[in-house]
Amino acid sequence: MGVRSSLLLLGVFIPFLMSAYCVFSIVYLFPEMAQAMHVSIGILTFAVTLSFIGGAIGGVVLGMVADAYGRRMGLGISIVLFSLMTLITGFVRTPWELYITWFLVGFGVNPENGITYAVIAENWRGGRGLIGGFTQGLYFIGLMLDALVYGLIRTWNLVLIVVGASSLVLSIPWLAIIPETASRVGITRVGYGEIFRGKFLLITVLGTLVVASAFLFTVPLVSIAPTYLEQLRIANLGLWLLALPAIGAIAYTLAGYLSDVYGRARVLIALSVIALLSSALLIVVSTLRLINYLVIPIALSYFSSSIFSYLGVFLSELYPARVRATASNFVFLLGRVLGGVGPPLIALAFAENLGFGLGLVMIICAAVSLTSALILGIKLRIR
Repeated sequence: MGVRSSLLLLGVFIPFLMSAYCVFSIVYLFPEMAQAMHVSIGILTFAVTLSFIGGAIGGVVLGMVADAYGRRMGLGISIVLFSLMTLITGFVRTPWELYITWFLVGFGVNPENGITYAVIAENWRGGRGLIGGFTQGLYFIGLMLDALVYGLIRTWNLVLIVVGASSLVLSIPWLAIIPETASRVGITRVGYGEIFRGKFLLITVLGTLVVASAFLFTVPLVSIAPTYLEQLRIANLGLWLLALPAIGAIAYTLAGYLSDVYGRARVLIALSVIALLSSALLIVVSTLRLINYLVIPIALSYFSSSIFSYLGVFLSELYPARVRATASNFVFLLGRVLGGVGPPLIALAFAENLGFGLGLVMIICAAVSLTSALILGIKLRIR
């Protein structure tokens, strides 16, 4: 691998990592923020839901910008937005101010991810699954970075200021490395409706279903499982809270690599089957209260959540470059909304047995993912 290729990889990885670093930075801060604002933690966690909704809207808007005015333009706006809004959140004093700034953090984070998928699809001939899988796995690394920063600083507003400022400084210079693969034709010259015509309509519908199921499988899992394990006072909890994200990161990279070797649809089908089995096992174990065995289905679920791994790159490959950034962000729209509303709804509806509720939702998502992947593979003859 040459110097230019190595720099390009860093130009993809670092801003993506910073997006995860920013959007997850708040998860460790709610107790302190609630105390400072004199409200309950539940009131503040609504900001997470708003960030997903902001991401759904921002993904489409800035994806259109990236197709009309270039990848760098779309990425630049996204990076500046989520970094500055994270920093500014360090100065908020009320929940309403938090809702606004965190909505805008999501508005910036998700399009950065969607445009990055297009950049990967357009700049590498081989190994795109591996690169995409590793890139998506950086979300777990971003969560670990936030835990490290919070452990060092411990003051909520200073944490957010440091995270936002460091994200901006570390991300912006890498824009110069990203090759411009889209012409600046303007919004009115891009045929956005193309993603709803011909074979692209089927890709858009099935892609939306796969991504939505992946979001609703993964986001509640990583949001609720740690709390569930803590409630049940699982042995070696601290070790598992470190091991589970590590399992996820490794699985995402492995899934991406296997998709390069054996085919995108085939690996997605295999992972969906594993997700079905792990979800069913979680339902059984949580229903029978077999606490000593609970980490087994949860660890398997973290592994099978790699159905999310290379989805962005996979779906980006199926669209023409002229609408690729818009398309990749559009198929993620429903998933981002569901990812935001899923965890609080599951926590509310299944408060007496979070494990059962989580397993039930995940098994439905795995079934939808499996069905959609099978249709994609058969109808479009995708390997």
